[in-house]
Amino acid sequence: MLELDVKAARGDFSVEAAFSFPVGLSALVGTSGAGKSSLLRLIAGLDQPRSGKIVLGDTLWFEGKNKVNLPTHKREIGMVFQTGLVLAHKTVMQNIELGARGAAVSEKLLELTGCAELLNRPVGGLSGGEQQRVMLARALAGRPKLLLLDEPLSSLDPVSREDLQNIMLRLFPSMEIPILYVTHAFEEAVRLGNNFLRMEGGKIVAQGGAREVLAYGSAMGQELGVSSILHGIVASEVKNGVGIVSLGGQDIEVSAANLVKGKKTAIRLWARDLILSYQRPQGLSARNCLAARIVTLKSVSFGQVLVEVDLEGQKVSALILGKTSEEMALAAGQKIFLIFKSATIESGTPIQML
Repeated sequence: MLELDVKAARGDFSVEAAFSFPVGLSALVGTSGAGKSSLLRLIAGLDQPRSGKIVLGDTLWFEGKNKVNLPTHKREIGMVFQTGLVLAHKTVMQNIELGARGAAVSEKLLELTGCAELLNRPVGGLSGGEQQRVMLARALAGRPKLLLLDEPLSSLDPVSREDLQNIMLRLFPSMEIPILYVTHAFEEAVRLGNNFLRMEGGKIVAQGGAREVLAYGSAMGQELGVSSILHGIVASEVKNGVGIVSLGGQDIEVSAANLVKGKKTAIRLWARDLILSYQRPQGLSARNCLAARIVTLKSVSFGQVLVEVDLEGQKVSALILGKTSEEMALAAGQKIFLIFKSATIESGTPIQML
């Protein structure tokens, strides 16, 4: 458990935060300039609070009245920033070993982070997504007692962002440490977090579940821009503005002009554009109706429910009213049809526009 009650100031901007969060991932959300990164710097010891107290478990990191201020290197923190702060002239393995604090690097960690096949490559030649994987592996190599992530996906393209989220979803549930994940993206927060904190004007204004925190009266709660990325193979040339993308067992009709037969592609489905049905309907203008299975349901803001379904082994999120969910008696494990128009899909090979 991380506990803090701190006050700090930098110029005209002040930060005041009093909260605690347990083992597991807590998403710290808020718009740009809310003070999220400033708070992380206080926790990490990179900046010093004016007053207050920071405690992790039984260890006192900072206490203003007794002039206790544990240096950053003694706080046993793993950190991942927006862009890869790596030594470009060194190999992937050499960079990861820097975070291991002299301990052996776990082969399982290298596999789970997708770094095992990159170990002998110089970091300077990696893509942004690969560098962030290295940063994550380096942050965890020393078995930290706290993991801080400061918008680690914000500089990545959509495909790399999706890949790194999947890596985190495999890694984090088994980690028995507090994880504080800073983001201004609703989608990331809902997908990765169990506990939520909201920051506005340098202060924590709400903490709790997704419904309570993300519905708080601000731009984030009002803009539910949730989407999913699906990967497939272009199964046909585009005819009359429509192409076919195969997911393996099922096909999607896509309104596009830049699909090349036989090439891999990715498409984005917006949660607000998706319809769920227990039966395959007839006489609809929507040309896509695919069989799926419900994985999870999560209440979010404005009386809505985010429904995650499995579609040919890939995850897709749909946003519906809570009342609709109750009337349909939706539950995990149920078979469902996912319905959407071709015109609502964003696609490309590559998907540079996403």
